[in-house]
Amino acid sequence: MNKSPYTPTELHNALTTLYGTHPTTHIHGASDPNHELSTLQIITATVLLDYDAKQHSATSPETNNAQTTAPPPTTEQLLHQFTQFQSHHGPPLHLSQAIASQHPSMCLAAEFKRASPSKGLIATHDSDAASQACAYAEAGAGIISVLTEERWFMGSMEDLRRVRLATQERALGGARPVVLRKDFVVTKYQILEAAASGADSVLLIVAVLPLEVLRELILYARSLGMEPLVEVHALCELDVALQADARVIGVNNRNLHTFELDLGQTEKIANELTQRGIKFHPGSDSEKKVTLCALSGMSNAHDVHRYRSIGVQMCLIGESLMRAADPAVAIQGLCLNPDDYASSLSSGGGAYTAGLKLIKICGLTKVEDAVAACRAGANLLGVIFAEKSKRKVGIAEAKQIVDAVRKFGERTDRVTVEVDTNGNNGETASTLSTLVAKSLALERAARRPLVVGVFQNQPLDYIRQMVDECGLDLVQLHGSEGMQAANTKNFGVPALRVVDIESGGNEEQRNSSEIASSILEKVTADPLAILLDTSIKGAKEGGGTGVTFDWSIAESLQSMGLPVIIAGGLTPENVPDAVTTVRPWGIDVAGGVEAEPGRKDLEKVSKFVGGARKAAVEANKGF
Repeated sequence: MNKSPYTPTELHNALTTLYGTHPTTHIHGASDPNHELSTLQIITATVLLDYDAKQHSATSPETNNAQTTAPPPTTEQLLHQFTQFQSHHGPPLHLSQAIASQHPSMCLAAEFKRASPSKGLIATHDSDAASQACAYAEAGAGIISVLTEERWFMGSMEDLRRVRLATQERALGGARPVVLRKDFVVTKYQILEAAASGADSVLLIVAVLPLEVLRELILYARSLGMEPLVEVHALCELDVALQADARVIGVNNRNLHTFELDLGQTEKIANELTQRGIKFHPGSDSEKKVTLCALSGMSNAHDVHRYRSIGVQMCLIGESLMRAADPAVAIQGLCLNPDDYASSLSSGGGAYTAGLKLIKICGLTKVEDAVAACRAGANLLGVIFAEKSKRKVGIAEAKQIVDAVRKFGERTDRVTVEVDTNGNNGETASTLSTLVAKSLALERAARRPLVVGVFQNQPLDYIRQMVDECGLDLVQLHGSEGMQAANTKNFGVPALRVVDIESGGNEEQRNSSEIASSILEKVTADPLAILLDTSIKGAKEGGGTGVTFDWSIAESLQSMGLPVIIAGGLTPENVPDAVTTVRPWGIDVAGGVEAEPGRKDLEKVSKFVGGARKAAVEANKGF
């Protein structure tokens, strides 16, 4: 992926020109001309210099004569193109009105982006902006966000134009989605360029714009009939947005200087608006001053509901939709309508039918393998501390893997799994209902990959020591420690409890329902989740057998209401069958994706995760 072609001095000078004499107290490092530029500032300065060169090329005859390609349009030419586009395709849609029209559903801004600075290539499959945008719109997205930055995000203005034309044609005269240009917009030229290509709105990032520049860009966008989406992260940026008369404010949960992600940032901004008496909740349009949106980090229905409950009206979701095997199914799973979300929760009292949610890649010993598993879309990454395992890691290796996974997940600390036990009407929750609530909590937490330490018949004090020293997010108990040993209080983090399903033993003489019932009788509310694995008759310790067990046992347990993770003998070849027939809550693989013990075959990892996700989409079509 291309980096900036400019020198650090050129980048600093570009930002100095942008800032001018305007107050910049909210801008990172602006008071220190020698500070190290963040990635956000490097990109912004690069865009500034690129557009300076572009506009010079558009107006300079000597440059034009030397070019072999057509020069970029002048401002006058763009204004003419904008007028022509409007006459053929209609004026821009109003952003806040389009968002309000979705109420009581959450308005979804579905994003098309091929890559990002923090994640590299995101779209691992051939992706066409127009067809992806139509799939988003048909599934209910009210806004299509198009990344147009070329160097880091691999976007283009042609992507945006094609999205506008394709979605308008798909609408057949009906309501079409708003098209948002998402880029590092710092000039009027970029806004006019967006309008001339069919954009309805543009993103303006307060973190790189002085107040007066932001106000000028907002007014210019409105002069073209476009209401901009104004992005803030910190409270000081909110002050600038409000002073500039921003009316649609999006809270980026990601700090674009550090790339750390905090989904609580939107709630902090919402609380601040409430304390200031600024109306933003839906249903109060006559009094409402701003429309509040959440940007970055969301991936599931729980995230959407979390923000809906505090008055957020639009969520922007990109990476999870770009990685989804079927974007339409992924959007359906977001439960944008509150009634759909309520129905999804109420169904938890019966059989588990929601299908695959978690993929665990276990037995990792190398950082590069862990990062590859994250990129492929794994939710849980297992490092094994069991003494007799051929995939055993030491403290140093485990720490390195934890650090790499945290960096990928844009976090600096372990993830807290927050269990919501509300809804029991004050009654004591049953073991089963508690485990169902915990499964939902793990789904929420695992939107960013978590590291699981796997132990087998080792002292609890030793396990806790490894949790603390290595920074593990979860523990997995794989021996004869018992159910109560999996209680969070023992290690400071939740634990998965493995239940061995014996192969070649007396268990096979009972039917799957009987086996499932006996397992359910022994399960307690102590573990975070239950993982089923194969054990061999006569072996002292289970795990790592490479042998499958009778999957109908897992089916029976889930029909009784207990979501389970299945392991044992899974491979890229048989995982589609497992996901389709069993529809397990989670799957776990180690040896099935290895080149040799402890080293993953990255092609197998990608094939395993991709095959499982695609099979899950197909399996869910009947539900």
